[in-house]
Amino acid sequence: MNLRERLTQRNIIIAVAVLVVGLMSAAYFVLRRPPRVPMEKYVPASALAFIEIDNLTDVVSGLASTRAWREMAPVLGISSQIKLASFVADLIGRTGIGPDVAVLAGRAQCAFVLMGVDGKAEIGEETLSFHLKPRWTFIIETHANSSRAARVMHEWSPSLARRIFGDSFVEESAEHQGELLSIFRSSDAERELVTVTTGSRIVISNNREAVRSCLDAIAGRAATLADNDTLKQMRPRIGQNAQVFGFVTESGIEHLIALAPVIIASRSRVEPKSLAAFAELFDHLSKQSTAGFLYASEFTREEVTEKFLTVLRQPVAEGLVELLKPASRASFEALNIVPRDVSDVTVWIVERAGDLPERALQALAPRVDVVARIALQEFIISYRKRYGLEPSDSVGDAVGDGVTIINFGDGNSAAMIFRVRDKDKLLVNIGRYLRKDNSRLSIEQYKDVEIALSTNEDGRAAAYVGDFLVLGTREQIIRIVDARASGNSIATDERLKQAIDERPSGATIFAFRPDTKDAGELMLAISKLTPATNGSRKLLEQDAARKAMARIPPSLSYTEFRDYGIYTETRSAVGSFTILGRLIGGSEESR
Repeated sequence: MNLRERLTQRNIIIAVAVLVVGLMSAAYFVLRRPPRVPMEKYVPASALAFIEIDNLTDVVSGLASTRAWREMAPVLGISSQIKLASFVADLIGRTGIGPDVAVLAGRAQCAFVLMGVDGKAEIGEETLSFHLKPRWTFIIETHANSSRAARVMHEWSPSLARRIFGDSFVEESAEHQGELLSIFRSSDAERELVTVTTGSRIVISNNREAVRSCLDAIAGRAATLADNDTLKQMRPRIGQNAQVFGFVTESGIEHLIALAPVIIASRSRVEPKSLAAFAELFDHLSKQSTAGFLYASEFTREEVTEKFLTVLRQPVAEGLVELLKPASRASFEALNIVPRDVSDVTVWIVERAGDLPERALQALAPRVDVVARIALQEFIISYRKRYGLEPSDSVGDAVGDGVTIINFGDGNSAAMIFRVRDKDKLLVNIGRYLRKDNSRLSIEQYKDVEIALSTNEDGRAAAYVGDFLVLGTREQIIRIVDARASGNSIATDERLKQAIDERPSGATIFAFRPDTKDAGELMLAISKLTPATNGSRKLLEQDAARKAMARIPPSLSYTEFRDYGIYTETRSAVGSFTILGRLIGGSEESR
């Protein structure tokens, strides 16, 4: 090979290398996603809460990668092309080449903002009621030029209004700081939908004042949550790169406090009087102790990992750390009598469970004002009386470490299991517990266990099962006795054993939920939406669906009390995305 040929060959190699590098560089700049924007910069500082989704295609792709999706999608006939569609939408979003809606879906960031809640919960002597009207705003950072964003919103707005109000609505417009608001009102003028585009952002709301507040925040005319100290300091503790992130402000917690009693009442049988005491306590304590709440979720290891952080003021946080530190010798022996088919089980790994309420009063009272202290004292007295304990009673030395709480999924209150050191000392208290409200007491023998039954309307009963005291209903106690007799307890579940071994050393609360019906219901809702099925719940009762749900990973949760707040990490099949299933309505019988 002569010199000319060698030079020609070298030039060709150099040219090809330059071309490859150039193409790779071009591909990098063309296919990379638009830089992410901190969505809190668009949220007014006066907002109660917001939740953001970093990228919709990531959420769809992540959900389609979970074990729950792989197990249930074939059973329910959900197309395997959804994940491919998500990839294509992401590609369209990166390149910006395609229909406007597809481009926006592939690259948009979204934030749902709760600006306020009108109405309140009311607790009567025997009734509970609440009337709430949230003021919300949906902000979309399209990462597109203003003309494309405006074009999409112009096409969407009437269709969205028609979907909400039907064909009977009134359209008008208004102006705010040079921005044109499209306002759609229902025929009775009680509801409205407001839409506007400002640059690359789309804003949708059910309240025009909320829209104006968001426009001022976006334009820099008003303070935003980007300056919130709690958010800036605590967000790194639960992860900066979560696919979904939420934050409730200090004022948001105060405003939403009225919802807590209603939520509790809807999930358990609580007397209105006790609930009122709890509401008063919660109101006082939250104002003095809570600085915010953060949430983050991401898809990891075929499941969803969620992190919850309740930020507490330092004095209260330090008091809880000392009060609720994990027992030095954690025991899970109570799980040997817990039936394998329960909905979920929670273990508090805490020392001296019997006198925990009294110690809570001692630990927290010096850290709050006199009003909260009195409310806390009254609540603890009321709580102890519910279990047959008078103010002068102390059962700390009669009850061992820890308490196990079982949700049977039967609509009744959870059952509780305590290790007992002195059975005789508890007899008087158990008698008071069962005779509450002048109820009568009777004894029933079941196998080798005596069950003390009460005529109280809540069906309460008590029994000693081996070295444990069980408080629950008759049916719950029978199931516990059968689990011990058969040896078929939840303690034999290998997944539970592994979860216990892997629990963080600082975890005080451990929860295990083998029931995967929520994941099945989400998948059913998706099948209805696609639509692959009619959404009938009967589909989940078929043998193939039952077997598929049995292969879905259980939910695991660990809670730690830290010097800055209460931190909970949960690993589950689909996480809080189960809420989507309820919104879609897939768990209802088809009509």
